[in-house]
Amino acid sequence: MAAASSAAFSDADEWEICNDNGLVYKRRRRRRHPESPPPSALPDDPEAELRRHRRARKKRCLLDLRDKYLAELAQWETLSSSLLTSPPLPPPPVTAAAAAAPLGSPKPSSQIPEWHPLVDDLLSQAEAQELMVQKLAQTCEYVESVCEERERRLVQSILDLPIWGSPRSLIASLSD
Repeated sequence: MAAASSAAFSDADEWEICNDNGLVYKRRRRRRHPESPPPSALPDDPEAELRRHRRARKKRCLLDLRDKYLAELAQWETLSSSLLTSPPLPPPPVTAAAAAAPLGSPKPSSQIPEWHPLVDDLLSQAEAQELMVQKLAQTCEYVESVCEERERRLVQSILDLPIWGSPRSLIASLSD
């Protein structure tokens, strides 16, 4: 019985539990051999050096690409947040009848219809919506100009390919 439990115990030691961003799984334990030299003490292998340089270049490219995408995301966030923020509502317009009436005298209720505040409120809402539509139109124009510029650069990069040149220059560029 003791042999079975020690075998189970040694079997359990061969596995380790890993948590990779919420994904929990078991894997075999890696054996570390003390007699193997550290990786820096290994003789310089030109192929390994090339792989290391390629890996570093790939990592730099991916980090640059990530930074570019993060900057673009930040730009889109600022555009969307500027669009979503509603402009302050302008004060209701002063009518000629209200401007002509003296401030100290009470207004008779018969002069101002009861729907007048409702109309003022709807008018201010319409003006706010008009400002939002104008801001949206400006944002759309900006996005369209960005897309047109990107498309122009893409077309130019395709037109700059050597395949559009003479066959001799194409052969020369392919043989390089």
